[in-house]
Amino acid sequence: MAQEKLIDKVNDTPLRKIAYPLVIENLLFLAFSSIDVFMLSGYSDKAVAAVGLITQYTWFLLVLLQVIPNGATISLTNFLGAGQVEKAKKISRTALQMVIVFGLFFGLVFAFLIPQILKKYNIDDEVRLFASQYAFIYSAFSVFSGISIVQSSILRSYGHTKDAMVVNAIANSLNIVGNALALYGWFGLPILGVKGVAISTVASQFAGAIILSVRIACLKDSKYSIKNPFKIVKSEWRQILKIGVPTAGESVSWNLSQLVIMIIITTFGTEAIAAFTYLMTILRFIYMIAISIGTASQIKTGHYCGAGLQQTAYKNVFCYQISGSAVSLFFATVIFIFRHQMIAFFTTDVAITSIILSVMPVTFFLELGRSINVIIIPCLMASGDIHFPVGAGIFSNWMISTLLSYVFAVLFGWGFIGVIIAMACDELFRGILMIFRWKSKVWMYKKAV
Repeated sequence: MAQEKLIDKVNDTPLRKIAYPLVIENLLFLAFSSIDVFMLSGYSDKAVAAVGLITQYTWFLLVLLQVIPNGATISLTNFLGAGQVEKAKKISRTALQMVIVFGLFFGLVFAFLIPQILKKYNIDDEVRLFASQYAFIYSAFSVFSGISIVQSSILRSYGHTKDAMVVNAIANSLNIVGNALALYGWFGLPILGVKGVAISTVASQFAGAIILSVRIACLKDSKYSIKNPFKIVKSEWRQILKIGVPTAGESVSWNLSQLVIMIIITTFGTEAIAAFTYLMTILRFIYMIAISIGTASQIKTGHYCGAGLQQTAYKNVFCYQISGSAVSLFFATVIFIFRHQMIAFFTTDVAITSIILSVMPVTFFLELGRSINVIIIPCLMASGDIHFPVGAGIFSNWMISTLLSYVFAVLFGWGFIGVIIAMACDELFRGILMIFRWKSKVWMYKKAV
């Protein structure tokens, strides 16, 4: 009976109902991130440089923590689709347990290691001090961020994407208020600068973790027991890690390849670096919408596959992908039409503007490929077909995106546009490969749980 209700819930919940809160949440995250940078810039350019410098380390820390929610989401959606409610609740408990262990361990390692690494950097002493302060506070208390991510993943797996959106919006709003208190000295409070911003960040993450935990406890379907918190169930740890580790590996590979591509771009001068930064910032809004649709598609597919409805998943994922690509191309068109106005919002430099305008037509192909990948790849993983998209992604990131960036931009002399063409080739190649993988139905014979 429980299984029938869950299957009915999956069938009756349209994708847009799951996706739209994710879209709003991701766009709000981008907006809040921009406000963060704006507020810091009013305090000190060196503070902005310090936080920007430390971002590469905090990102890597979050990737390590993301192993848990990635594995938990796919496991949960499959168990829920199969009607195995008790197993789903156990996975939720284990995911929380694991992220606390991982968060405390890696957080403390990063908190003490990063300041030592920063001593090797040839940077201004004040920038080093700001960066060390932020890194220590953020890393030491990163466990709160991990808990928030896991609890949000649990809510989304049950279809409660709106709840996760509201709570994360509240947490981000608290962060902005905290930043203002730390930077502007409101109500006679001392101006704490970067230290205050770091404290504000971890405090808002703590608040988000508490609110999300309370919300889960109030919902009958997602509520789970946290009795015997020190009891480790090895089979459940293995279940989460066998899915989470490969998916994190793909993310690490992609970001490392982006670092190498950035090195290639730096050879073309400051204007090219700025152009790439502004272009990716503009396109990120399209990308976030596609990712939101991909996450919603993964939740639906996990439920379908867990319930044994692979044929339903097979048909629906094509509909999800076509819808997602149509949305991405629509917004790419809007950006292209208003390209002059959007670029002017960031810069009035003629050289930078010219570089961005020269590559705008290529972005249609780039975003088309991205929209396919961020929708079909999560669906393949939700079905249990994890290693193929991960392996294909690592191969394509390095042998197409990175290698062709060097070939097109440097050897062929195409410059900046060569890099964007190479990135588009990578996304389109993987997108076509993933479509054929989905059409092959090989994933139907694999199991996530």
